[in-house]
Amino acid sequence: MSLAISKIDLTDSCAVWRRNSRVYLRLWKTELVAPIIEPIFTFFAFGFGVGALVTSDVEGLSYLSFVGAGVLAFTVLMRTIFEMTYGAYFRMVYQSTYDAILATPVNAESLAFGEIIWAVTKGVVDCLFILPLVVIFGSATSLFTPLSILPLIFGCIYLGGLGLAITAHVYEIDYFNIFFALFFSTLFLCGAWFPIEMLPGWLQIVAFIIPTTSVIDLCRACLTGNFAVKHIYESIYLLIISVLLLEWALRSIRKRMVA
Repeated sequence: MSLAISKIDLTDSCAVWRRNSRVYLRLWKTELVAPIIEPIFTFFAFGFGVGALVTSDVEGLSYLSFVGAGVLAFTVLMRTIFEMTYGAYFRMVYQSTYDAILATPVNAESLAFGEIIWAVTKGVVDCLFILPLVVIFGSATSLFTPLSILPLIFGCIYLGGLGLAITAHVYEIDYFNIFFALFFSTLFLCGAWFPIEMLPGWLQIVAFIIPTTSVIDLCRACLTGNFAVKHIYESIYLLIISVLLLEWALRSIRKRMVA
C-alpha cells in the first residue's frame, strides 16, 4: 500500500493554494480583524487580569511572559482548525468547490494538501501580526522570538491534518460541536495558561500526549530563550504527529470525495 503523501502533485496543490489566496485577498480586511483584536483582549484578561493575582514567578518567568506563548499559539492554531473544519466543510458540501476542483486533473491528495498548506499560510500570516503584540506586551524577551514561527507551522500542519480528516468524516455540520467540545477542553491541559506540572500525575501524561502541549512549550522556549533537552524530543514528536495526521487527511479526503 503506497503512502497518500507520495501522490501529491505540488503544482496542483499550489493551484488550490492560489485559488484560496485570491478569495482571501478579496476579504483580507475582515479576515484580519479577529487575529488582531482577540490577542489584545486576551493579554489584558490573562496577562494583566490573572497576572495581577499571580505574585510569584511561573517556571522562573513573570506570568505575563509565561502566558505569551499561550496567547500566540491559541490565536494562530484556532485560525487553522476553523479553516480546516467549518471552512473546508462549506467548500466541500455547500459550495461544491472540491467537486469542481476534482473535475480537473487535480487528484484528491493534491487538493487536500493544497487546503492544508493554505490553512498553514493563514496561520503564519496571523502570527506575523500577533508577534509584534507579544513583544509590545513584554511576553517576548529573547532574540530567538522569530523562531517561534517554526513550531507554530508544524502545529498548523498537525491541526490542519486533524481538522481536514475529521471534516471528511462529518456528514452533518452539527457534529462539529462534539469535536470542538473535546478540542477546547484539551486546551486547558496544554500549558497555555498554567504549567502542566500543576496537574495530577496521570493528567500530566495526558497533557504531554496532546501535540498542542509541545507546540506551546516550543513557542515559549523561543520567546524566552529558555531551551532544554526536552524540546528536542518535543520537536521530533511534533514532526511525527504532523506527518501521520497529514497522511490521514489525504486518505480521508480521497475516501470521501472519490471512493
